[in-house]
Amino acid sequence: MRVIAREIIEAAPERVSSLYRDYARWPQLFPMTIRAVRLIRDEGATKTIEVAHATAGTVVNVMRAVSPDEIELREFKRRYDATFTNRFDRHARGTRYTVTADVKLKGWLRALAFIAAPIARRQITRFVLLPMKRRAESLQSSRGAALR
Repeated sequence: MRVIAREIIEAAPERVSSLYRDYARWPQLFPMTIRAVRLIRDEGATKTIEVAHATAGTVVNVMRAVSPDEIELREFKRRYDATFTNRFDRHARGTRYTVTADVKLKGWLRALAFIAAPIARRQITRFVLLPMKRRAESLQSSRGAALR
């Protein structure tokens, strides 16, 4: 199953991308879903991270910086395996942040694949895009205020 969700964020792509790359601050950035993180392995552009999720327990994520404007995150959970491609493209108002999720459902959930895409899109928007938007735009506002 492939799901695409996007949001316009009024901040520079470099700012939005750097927020996502800063895995140590994911618990503050994504407080509804992530409780803690721990770096397991650092291979330069690829980082293996143990993530303590609010409901899914502890899982392994592999984050790979493909380019300055693209980050791939592979996540392995009990109910699914997924690859999330995060794109940070320049837009007239700042950044077009697009998450493309390639999800492989496991077990009995495969039978529900026909209704899973809209649910996954809503969850990506609620738990990833909107928290990134709030944080990036609040940092942008505070930087702008400091420059005045």
